[in-house]
Amino acid sequence: MQPKAYSYIRFSSPEQAKGDSQRRQRDAATAYCKEHGLELAKAKEYTFFDAGRSAYKGEHVDDSGELARFLTYVNDGTVPSGSYLLVESLDRLSRDEVMVALNQFTNLLRKGIKIVTLCDKRVYSEDSPSIAVELIVSITVMMRAHEESATKGKRVSAAWQHKRNLARDSKVPLGNACPAWLVLENGAYRPIKERVDVIHRIFDMAIHGHGQTSILRRLNEDGIPVFGTVGETGRNRSGAWGTSSVGKILNNRSLLGEYQPMHIVDGVRCNDGDAVIGYYPTVIDEGIFLRARAARTQRRNSQATRQTKNFNIWQGLAKCRICGDAMHLVNKGKPPKGYTYLQCHTVRKGKCNNGLIRIEHAGSVFPEVLAKVDSMSLVHGKNAEIRKGLEIAEGKLVEVAKRLKQAEEAYTAWTSVAGAKLLHTLEAEHEKCSATRDEFREQLASTQVISKEDFFQKVDLVTYEGRAAANSLLKRLGIQVQFRRYSPTRFRCWVLDKSDDAITGANEQMLFGIAYEQGTLTTQAFDDDIYERQLRQGELTPEDVWRDQNSGIGGEWFM
Repeated sequence: MQPKAYSYIRFSSPEQAKGDSQRRQRDAATAYCKEHGLELAKAKEYTFFDAGRSAYKGEHVDDSGELARFLTYVNDGTVPSGSYLLVESLDRLSRDEVMVALNQFTNLLRKGIKIVTLCDKRVYSEDSPSIAVELIVSITVMMRAHEESATKGKRVSAAWQHKRNLARDSKVPLGNACPAWLVLENGAYRPIKERVDVIHRIFDMAIHGHGQTSILRRLNEDGIPVFGTVGETGRNRSGAWGTSSVGKILNNRSLLGEYQPMHIVDGVRCNDGDAVIGYYPTVIDEGIFLRARAARTQRRNSQATRQTKNFNIWQGLAKCRICGDAMHLVNKGKPPKGYTYLQCHTVRKGKCNNGLIRIEHAGSVFPEVLAKVDSMSLVHGKNAEIRKGLEIAEGKLVEVAKRLKQAEEAYTAWTSVAGAKLLHTLEAEHEKCSATRDEFREQLASTQVISKEDFFQKVDLVTYEGRAAANSLLKRLGIQVQFRRYSPTRFRCWVLDKSDDAITGANEQMLFGIAYEQGTLTTQAFDDDIYERQLRQGELTPEDVWRDQNSGIGGEWFM
């Protein structure tokens, strides 16, 4: 029976992939086996091929590398002792540190594997009479290979450092290595209009409440080509949008014209100084960028993950009055046999006895909640601009808070005068952003709903965007609505202000309650401001307010 040979092919760069490296290594293995009477393993699972993996960095022997798979087969006996491993040269096997490379090499020999270097037809074997000489040769080759890779790495690093310096000092283009929505023409970067249009669409959807999954689904449904397909970079083999491709765009400050130089420190990519402002053409307004960031941060804070076609207006707002867990939509079928309900998440685990509330019944409460808080910005033209300013301020605050946290962690690990100065600057900027946000919040609060009838006619709770905007507003105001069901046609909800800066300074403030019974809504105020709004909206007379406040009926009614 012929001994079996296994071919290991590796090349580490895209340039080698475009060339003849793979074919050359494969043909040399075939010729050697024919010449020496060996059977070359042809089954897919026994052909070992590492494209674009660096032996200098040891990437080929990590858990996902093909050489790692071969080593596993040797250790478990799948590749038997006496087999051959064919490589073009020892530097294909490893360009790692000499002692590491030698250990890998000798481990294979001890397992009875014969290693053949096809470039010189040399056979390395543990039972070879000249094993001492062979080991000396192998060490020499490995030393040369590692030194060559290290020297090449230093030269490449120096070349890129020179490019980064030119980019920072003179804004010289780095070449074709640029964001996917730009192209280098005549020595300058130019935006690709079709891709910029897609970017604007992604940000618009993010601002209007769409999550990354919702965005990618719409882009794929509409047949929008993803950036960086196989034909361009080889990174996206599916050709479809994914959460990572959408997320990378929403987080990419290159859209604002910034270039962040990077370098490698202990094998990790790190920022090389501050970002270069105005390096790339600006394709998105900073206000839009920050508004999208604020919307996404809000979704994460409220743990809103699932989007419905028409947007669940209670998303991140509805809680169980009994256990405090979130309430989610659950579909029990189509009417008349089934309906969609709000259900406490803990009920599904059998640890809460709150009942199901039909979504259309709960939906009738939502406009009443809006009417009792500062929600005129949803229908009033000038307040839409204030709301936009608030979104930008919140997005900026998130960004500054992130930088401040990073600076605090870095300063803790390594104290310095420069670090202390940076902390002081960021703390002042954070305080300024907080004040700006609070100012916009006060401007929004200046206009309250006076005519409920007029408000209900104008507010949009039908379209996806309108429902998302209303949901977003209540989250910004820190509103939480707690539900408890008593019968299929009777439930109550408690509306709380959970914001950190509530008027009383407390973390939680009960505002009002709403009772639903067979389609009839009754509102009970627990706060003087809510009583005043009920008076202005014609729900109560001064006598009603006096009677309620002096009888304690509110507390009894909503026990």
